[in-house]
Amino acid sequence: MRRAALRVFYLALLPVLILFALVLAPAVVASRLASRGRVWRPETWKKISYGSRYFRSSFRGRFGEMVDVIDLLRDRLILLFALLAAVCLLGGLVVHLLDVGVPSWAAAWPEGSIASFVASDLAWFPAGGRLSFGGGAAVVLVGCVALALLVLGISLYAWLAFALGEATRVILRYGGAATLFPDPGDAIPGGRLVLCQLSDLHITADGREPYEIEEGSAAWPEGVARPDTAELTGRLRRLVAEIAAMKPPLVALTGDMTDLGEVAQWEELEAALADIPASSQVLMVPGNHDIAINVGTSPDPYLTKRAEREQRFIDVLTRVERGPFQPPLHIPARRRARRRLRAIAGLYPRRLDLEGGIRIFGLNSNRYRSRFVGSNAIGQIGGSQLRRLARALRRGSGPVVVLLHHHVARLAGPISLNDTFMIAMDGPRLLEMLAAYQQKNPRKNSALVIHGHKHLAFFGHYRSKSGGRVSVYAHPSSTLGHETDGHLDGVARFAAIRLTDEGIWRVETHPLRPARAAAGATPAAVEATPAAAEAVS
Repeated sequence: MRRAALRVFYLALLPVLILFALVLAPAVVASRLASRGRVWRPETWKKISYGSRYFRSSFRGRFGEMVDVIDLLRDRLILLFALLAAVCLLGGLVVHLLDVGVPSWAAAWPEGSIASFVASDLAWFPAGGRLSFGGGAAVVLVGCVALALLVLGISLYAWLAFALGEATRVILRYGGAATLFPDPGDAIPGGRLVLCQLSDLHITADGREPYEIEEGSAAWPEGVARPDTAELTGRLRRLVAEIAAMKPPLVALTGDMTDLGEVAQWEELEAALADIPASSQVLMVPGNHDIAINVGTSPDPYLTKRAEREQRFIDVLTRVERGPFQPPLHIPARRRARRRLRAIAGLYPRRLDLEGGIRIFGLNSNRYRSRFVGSNAIGQIGGSQLRRLARALRRGSGPVVVLLHHHVARLAGPISLNDTFMIAMDGPRLLEMLAAYQQKNPRKNSALVIHGHKHLAFFGHYRSKSGGRVSVYAHPSSTLGHETDGHLDGVARFAAIRLTDEGIWRVETHPLRPARAAAGATPAAVEATPAAAEAVS
């Protein structure tokens, strides 16, 4: 009943929005004239432009599907025309054999219009007479064309209504998003090294640039060569060399390891990660570019491409991941797409225990099944995964680190429409769960969430109403840099996560050293030190 009501709401949403636009447009024009054109603030324009890009990209995805259909029809064009001719011929024969008459209104309608050419010259619709063989075929042809146009119109309208409904549902859920505030924990010196983090590598193949750089080249710093496959892979190898010198217990990759989840891109990534020391364990969580990406040039409304990418990710996981994780990896049957789509759901949360009672949990925040181009970056952890995490938390105590790809909260400040389509919708549930766990034993049960996704560096905390506290660290792109106002700084970096004896989490971001200095240096010489670390604020 609820689903049916939502469908009716979505279908009714478009006329309501059109009516709203007709009322709003004169008010906007009047306010602009009254304020001499200074009515809109820059951030308002940014939100409007993002919304327009969302729907434009969605339209491109829909038109891409139509192009695929046209290509399919083109291959069978002769068969299609033969079928249509047969249907029209059959219609003409039926009309002729049944001796169908012409209604008076149909005979009178062509007079005085351009359609009179048909009635007078071809005599297909003789007044008061019977339909000819050609008239019957023409009626069938017009009916087929009208039916096709009707189906196309209903399809486009229904798609737009559901796209708007999806956007409305996401925005409404975002209204309850948690808020993060800056955390001074990174200023506290010392602490044991727990893990090193890499995120949002966006590795490409065949000399290509990352998809986001191709789409918006203005985001890349001026005067700096745009990164291709060789540059991205080279940066990753140098980051791995510096991490190897630190010998961390765990190397965590928090999503978007590849740019589009293609086979060649995974091969590039695996080759670049080969130098991670054998003493370090490796944990990977998927990002939306790894499994859920849905680009305008290659839409995936039926999630078949997503199923293939998820299977590909599991295959890579068996070769790259190191450590006694629970649950163990299970390779599903390749031939059944439904099994593949369900298989990755059972892999997470992945649990790993480190020395000192530190428990690491990896989550898959890509449970949202995006069928539209503009919603592929929306995150969702899922109720079943959160329940499994809650049971695991209850079975132990001590410091906890949770890794995932998507943001779980928004930063303090003005609400950004961009955040609406970027964060995990059920992030507040995760934070409340960890806050309750921390509150049971504040000195012992410290909790930290680390992720990537928005190419934004931030270290903050979340405090629940009951007093529980959770630290949250967002890592920028390890190969493309930190993004501010839509512009990347182009600085490669990794993060070192430390835990002090007082149970306080400390984050160091280590910028990549110049290539010339790192090229001839031994691993010991390129070890990043706290003095060289870039503080996160």
